[in-house]
Amino acid sequence: MGAPAARRHDQDLLIVFARALEAGKVKTRLIPAVGEQGALRVYRQLLDTTLVAAHDFPGQVELWTDRPDVTLAARARRAGWGCHVQRGADLGARMSSAIAQGLQTYRRVLLVGSDCPLLHHGYFHQALDALNGADVVLGASEDGGYVLLGSARPRIWKRNPFSMVRWGTEHALSDSLSALALRSRRVATLAALWDVDEPQDLSRAVHEGLIKG
Repeated sequence: MGAPAARRHDQDLLIVFARALEAGKVKTRLIPAVGEQGALRVYRQLLDTTLVAAHDFPGQVELWTDRPDVTLAARARRAGWGCHVQRGADLGARMSSAIAQGLQTYRRVLLVGSDCPLLHHGYFHQALDALNGADVVLGASEDGGYVLLGSARPRIWKRNPFSMVRWGTEHALSDSLSALALRSRRVATLAALWDVDEPQDLSRAVHEGLIKG
């Protein structure tokens, strides 16, 4: 009974999008409040939290960075994960490319960023289960974006469906849903979580004991 379950798990992939660990390039909206080094420290904690959650994913994991980063590549190797560099002109193109590549090998692919301190294995399981009846699953974010994207339909990703999405705004989720609806795709949405992007998000995360200030 154990072997078939392992084979099913091997058909699932979790992609973690991460930024290279460079001060001044991460969590830039926090810099006025905590400085470049402070923003980097916050990002390291968020990424660490995400990668700890990824260890509980019931399948394979890959780390995709926006630029080559030897520290993150070494961490991926130690965990037994693949490590790749993102490709594409904007976030939608980069996500589409990564999911398309993942679906060449795996049956179901989930993709998360590294800004949400609340991701956990139960959320991943909900997303995988949702793909049993949906073409795409989106884990909503309270700010109008989303923290998770998943699919089990390779055809969707042959061309970037998100070319008109207004990334980095409160319209990102609604734009993505509209784009998928135009293509008659069945979409499941998960309960909204939240990212740490603004100083008030950082205060919330510290207050809830999710990261250190």
